[in-house]
Amino acid sequence: VSVHHAPFSSMGTVLGGKSGALAKASGNGGGANCKNVGISAALFDLGISSPQFDEAHRGFRPEADGPLDLRFDQSKGETAWQFLQHVERSELIRILKEYGETADEAAARRIADAICISRDQGLLPRRTKEFAALVARAKGVEYQSMHPAKLTFQALRIHLNDEFGELRKGLQAAFELLKPGGRLGIITWKHSECALVMDFFREFEEARKESPQMAWYAAQDGAAPLESGWALRMEGTLRPTERETASNSRVRSAVLHVMSKQRATRATELDHKLYAHLGWRDDAAACGRGLGSETAKVHAQGSNEAVQGAKGNGRAGTGKSGKKMKKVKKDKGMLEKGGNGGSNEKAGKNAELGHKRALENNGCVSNSASKNLKRKKKKKN
Repeated sequence: VSVHHAPFSSMGTVLGGKSGALAKASGNGGGANCKNVGISAALFDLGISSPQFDEAHRGFRPEADGPLDLRFDQSKGETAWQFLQHVERSELIRILKEYGETADEAAARRIADAICISRDQGLLPRRTKEFAALVARAKGVEYQSMHPAKLTFQALRIHLNDEFGELRKGLQAAFELLKPGGRLGIITWKHSECALVMDFFREFEEARKESPQMAWYAAQDGAAPLESGWALRMEGTLRPTERETASNSRVRSAVLHVMSKQRATRATELDHKLYAHLGWRDDAAACGRGLGSETAKVHAQGSNEAVQGAKGNGRAGTGKSGKKMKKVKKDKGMLEKGGNGGSNEKAGKNAELGHKRALENNGCVSNSASKNLKRKKKKKN
């Protein structure tokens, strides 16, 4: 048994690769058969170690007196106090709202206001208790049975340690390292962690045979065949028993998610083929929802190529996947199969306008995309 102390994001490097622990343990020494080595299971426990949480010098608890640090690895990076010296107010509001698991945007804004005003006056507290008191005064009465500053501490800690980024990279690495049929277990403790795990699962989720979409698509004549790949099957979730909760109250919010790696069609693959067959706009492709960054890039690139192809030829272009692209319908922002149509200029305008509307309908228009569209309009005028 060997123990490796490293972040989640290092799993692929520590275990995989030519010099990873798996290659050494198998005796391959990074040889040609290294790629056949994998793991049977991986377990992620996303909770903070209780001893770490209780150590005042880390600054994790608003009730304890210690430096405003909040780092897991205190040998690198900046402390929470240092971060708060330069963070923009708008970014601080986003962090408090997103990582503090609160729909109370007014509270997040007022806490950020109090921090910024205190900082500008050179009075930002360096100690946890003093900082917690400042946050509590800004937030007011806390309706939950916890310290008013707890979620602010949580939000800053998650951001400073890139906890969610580390988790995403770790889950991706574990999925790639798992053997066929291997299991992935993830213990979550907060709603935001559950949401992140489910986003990851949806990206690789197996298309279930009993789903209405699969049954309908399989019955269609001329439907494009579904491709298979490595997917995840949700085996189930487990929660602590009453006996466990009675003996250790800290486990009350824990949820164990269990998944297995299977060779199957992914649900996202079914989505894309189903929408194309029905002529529906592919919301997942337009926004990259439920897709990994690389997959989202491919779909976004293909969508842009369709627009460019329509501009130049007055017909649908062909993306890198070799599949026929779709031309964008002008009035409804819907996608329809492209064909010959009109002048080059008219086709280009229709495609560009429809593409913009499709993205706007999903709330996915980026600043750069909007600026590019405005520049093109000015040139034409």
